[in-house]
Amino acid sequence: MIGFNASDTIQAFNIPFQEEDYVKLFRFIKKKSENGKPKKEKIKKIKFKKEKKVRPDVASPKKRPPVISALLYALRVLWGAVKLILIIFIMFGFIGAGLGTGLVYGYIQTTPELNATDLQITKYNTFIYDVEGNVLAELKRNENRVWIDYVEIPKNLMNAFIAVEDKRFWEHKGVDFRRFLKSAYVSARTTLTGEGQIEGGSTITQQMVKNLTGKMDVTPKRKIQEVWQALKLEREGLSKEDILTRYLNTVPLGGTFYGVETAAQAYYGKDVRELSLAECASMASITQYPDIYMPHTEKNREKNIERAHMILKLMLEQEMITQQEYEQAIQEEIDFNFNPGAGKVTKTSIQTYFVDEVIKQVMKDLTEYKGVSIQTAEDMIYNSGLKIYTTLVPKVQNALDYVYMDKEVEETYFPKVNEEAERRGEIPQSAMVVLDPQTGAVCGLYGGYGEKMGSVFNRATQMERSPGSSIKPLIVYGPGIETGRITMATLVDDVPQHMRINDLSIPEKERQQIYPKNVENTNFGLTTAMEGLVKSRNVVAALILRDFTGFNTGLTYLERVGLPRWEDNGKVAISMGGFTNRMSPLQMATAYSVFTYKGMYWEPYFYTLIEDHEGNTILEKKPEGRKVYSEQTTFIMNYLLQQVVQRGTAAGYGVKNKNGVPIPTAGKTGTSDKNLDKWFCGGTPYYVGATWYGYDNREVPISLKSTEYTNALKIWNAVMNKIHEDLEPVEFFDTIPAKVVKREICLDSGLLPTDICKQDPRGSRIQEMYFIEGTEPDYGDNCDVHYKARVCTVCKDEHGRPMLANEFCPLELTKEQVFILRPKEYKPEFPGDPYPEDWKYGIYEGEYCTIHNRFNTHDSAPESAAPDSGQPSTDPGDTPSEPVIGY
Repeated sequence: MIGFNASDTIQAFNIPFQEEDYVKLFRFIKKKSENGKPKKEKIKKIKFKKEKKVRPDVASPKKRPPVISALLYALRVLWGAVKLILIIFIMFGFIGAGLGTGLVYGYIQTTPELNATDLQITKYNTFIYDVEGNVLAELKRNENRVWIDYVEIPKNLMNAFIAVEDKRFWEHKGVDFRRFLKSAYVSARTTLTGEGQIEGGSTITQQMVKNLTGKMDVTPKRKIQEVWQALKLEREGLSKEDILTRYLNTVPLGGTFYGVETAAQAYYGKDVRELSLAECASMASITQYPDIYMPHTEKNREKNIERAHMILKLMLEQEMITQQEYEQAIQEEIDFNFNPGAGKVTKTSIQTYFVDEVIKQVMKDLTEYKGVSIQTAEDMIYNSGLKIYTTLVPKVQNALDYVYMDKEVEETYFPKVNEEAERRGEIPQSAMVVLDPQTGAVCGLYGGYGEKMGSVFNRATQMERSPGSSIKPLIVYGPGIETGRITMATLVDDVPQHMRINDLSIPEKERQQIYPKNVENTNFGLTTAMEGLVKSRNVVAALILRDFTGFNTGLTYLERVGLPRWEDNGKVAISMGGFTNRMSPLQMATAYSVFTYKGMYWEPYFYTLIEDHEGNTILEKKPEGRKVYSEQTTFIMNYLLQQVVQRGTAAGYGVKNKNGVPIPTAGKTGTSDKNLDKWFCGGTPYYVGATWYGYDNREVPISLKSTEYTNALKIWNAVMNKIHEDLEPVEFFDTIPAKVVKREICLDSGLLPTDICKQDPRGSRIQEMYFIEGTEPDYGDNCDVHYKARVCTVCKDEHGRPMLANEFCPLELTKEQVFILRPKEYKPEFPGDPYPEDWKYGIYEGEYCTIHNRFNTHDSAPESAAPDSGQPSTDPGDTPSEPVIGY
């Protein structure tokens, strides 16, 4: 065993042991040497106390002053905050970069689709075709505005614009990135220092895009989309020549002058081909700030010439002109000859009303789907050699042309019978639209009586007139049935109403007047919704809208059939077409299509396809529809509108083919207030149409004469008969839709009929009606209005109605008769209010004969005899035993 001196070892390591620690350690070593292995016993851990080393050559650090410590602490906190801010900035930088990239991508994705082929300038005219491929119109180039082709533009004019606007025009691919970055730097420096001038970085291609789209807003979105479109157009192969031509024909040059040809006529009084070098530079100087540089005043001319000299200097530097040409141009005195009326073009061709609308819709769609301006869209139509395929059906348009233009039928449909109109220099007017109810395709239209002369007002699409009662199916009955708030059998009491009694906007005397009134100027009493529509009862429509359908619901459904929502909520006048805003025949024809085909509303459209001259598709139009009514509601409304034509306000005007065979027809008449407008809207399974008839009312409103009341119907019927000459009858619906049930209904109760409903003095009061399953009257819900009673044929009440027989009435002077017992007795609201028509068929318990009594059993009462109470006896042998007997 190697000798081990613990004390020396401990001292060598300079371990600060106490004496008791030595003792414990020696005992441990001794036990181990004696037994070889230490016994398993708990040994207390020795805790060494470590002494601090102190270097004698280094002085102990002094405690820092509190100020220094606080300052150091503050610096540590500040540095931590700076690091945190840097981390946040870096983090948000990455997030911002991601968002920015996404935003730019989003802007690019929503950029309107403007293709190079759409903008190619061709030598071809545009042709418009009907559905059979016949040419409807040829639109000649340059007819729409002053357009100048590339070969006609002076080289000096091109170079002047290129020198000042885009000197690397022929080199870049749509965007000059070098100029763009320089412009951004200079603009930023100018903004920060206030020195220098902000520069533009847009190329001519970018400016052309801006001119074409008409978007002048200064936003990142517009700029990104402009850059993208410029790059895309040149990448797709739009030539520099086409770009320059379009730019110079669309560039704004002050006021209402667009394009270099118009500006040449306006400022210099000459054709653009005749401009001198100095005048070319003068015109190019306008573009930067047209309000400052357009040479229409002496002050502006001075500024214009100053800038023109600067442009000439640029042209010289860019070797576009020689030194001699430069000096001559500088010396030239420009002869300004301002003509504010320059550039206005009068079209030489007369287009039909239909072609006018085709061009309008094509222009609208080009601006919406291609992102171009109206002006650019017009240029594309007239100068790009397009082929436009329309929805016009020749036989439909031919029928319209015949009725509206043929002198042989003029007196039949447009008689000059209105003296007031003649005094005012007005003639009868009308307009009609016919479309396909299954797609919304407009098949033909006519916008005014007589041959179209020039670009005139199109009443078929632009006119806004009150639709009168033709609005009732759209705002009252259709929405009411669809929402389950009414059925065909819904009963209302057509009695005098005072619906303006609380309208403080009108004089008190007018508030107390009866309103609304039926066309017949009378009231009809108990009326079902079906009869209210078929007979066009204004009071019934107003009551149903107010008490059942609801104003808000009615207006909501108007929106769903393409009519704008008006702020007329709460006014019963809207149930009769009394709107603040009005509508056109196109709108009404489109709205009525929902009742002829599956409850679908289709957006009207005039063309199906637009191609360029090489056959490439530019735009394609497909039917866009939405469901408005269920098939059940559509079937019921269609049945009601067929009843209008069969036995209602349009009776006798159903469509027939050339063999006189009736074709199912459904529609509704309309008359506006004071008979200013007459309408008929409706259709067959083949076509739907709307016709308006009236006067333009240029000076004062002109009411129609009674002999003119049916003219709208006559025109509609004549056009439709001609269209359907070779068509065979087909039904609107092949079968009754599922969940539609048919019931016989009493017209006076709206319930299931009894036998005596057929014995009404007016004839049978039973009518077949259709219901959406679950809304029909239950079995057992029988008529509670019709009663049979024995009456005295001699005694009449003040309304001329026979009174119930009493016990003293001779049997031979009595008879059994069927009467109606109104659910609620009518009492006039104001003195002078008339009684409804069905009042004469009513009777009430207690109204017994006042002539016959115990003193008089003859046909008349003696003058001296006082009338008895007339109460019947309770003797079973008396007749009748019950004065009123119900079945």
